[in-house]
Amino acid sequence: MFSKNNNAQTLWVGLSFLAVGLMLGLLVSGGGSSLGLNNNAVPDEETVAPEVDPDTLEVVDVSIDDDAVLGDVNAPVTIVEFSDFQCPYCRTFYDETLPLLIKNHVETGKVKIIYRDFPLSGHAQANIAAQAAECVGDEQYYAFHDWLFENVSLWSGKTDAQEVMITAAQDNLDVNIRSCLESGEMADEVNADMTAGRGYGVTGTPSFFINGKKLVGAWPYEVFESVIESEL
Repeated sequence: MFSKNNNAQTLWVGLSFLAVGLMLGLLVSGGGSSLGLNNNAVPDEETVAPEVDPDTLEVVDVSIDDDAVLGDVNAPVTIVEFSDFQCPYCRTFYDETLPLLIKNHVETGKVKIIYRDFPLSGHAQANIAAQAAECVGDEQYYAFHDWLFENVSLWSGKTDAQEVMITAAQDNLDVNIRSCLESGEMADEVNADMTAGRGYGVTGTPSFFINGKKLVGAWPYEVFESVIESEL
């Protein structure tokens, strides 16, 4: 029979293993987003990224639809991104990788980027955010795209998210999107993007097609660069 001290120690050890297990579970959970090549694990930048061989990536014939283009429409490399404004990994890509892609490849005329909507069902305000960006229109689409990512704390999880977006579009871009957003005018446009994405095998965000080469997850800049260079 165990003593009281032994029982206490056994309980402490058991709880410690449980805590470790929960932490590991959180590390590999994508919160509903698919963020590995074939699973929900976040890519390990040091060990996984160098193993991405552009020549082995699946190639899919992806349409840019009639969505707004960031960059030179005649750029030789096209990146189609299926994304969700409320997805934390999409925000990671926006913060860490997109600025370098814009500086080194978009502004130099090598790459154009097309953002297509793929709001996940688990993100309650993602669909209305996608509609709001569509309502703004092509000319200022990416300005509002940036605002949504940079100010996610102002609308994500908020019951007045729609009103916040309407006010932001008016105050920052001088664009009135109220009637468009309240009528659901762009709902079909968002749904069309999602249907197209599913047809291309998109199951989570962010998912990218670089001249059709499928790259799933918020990979570091170096991985995108290697795929882009393989297309030039």
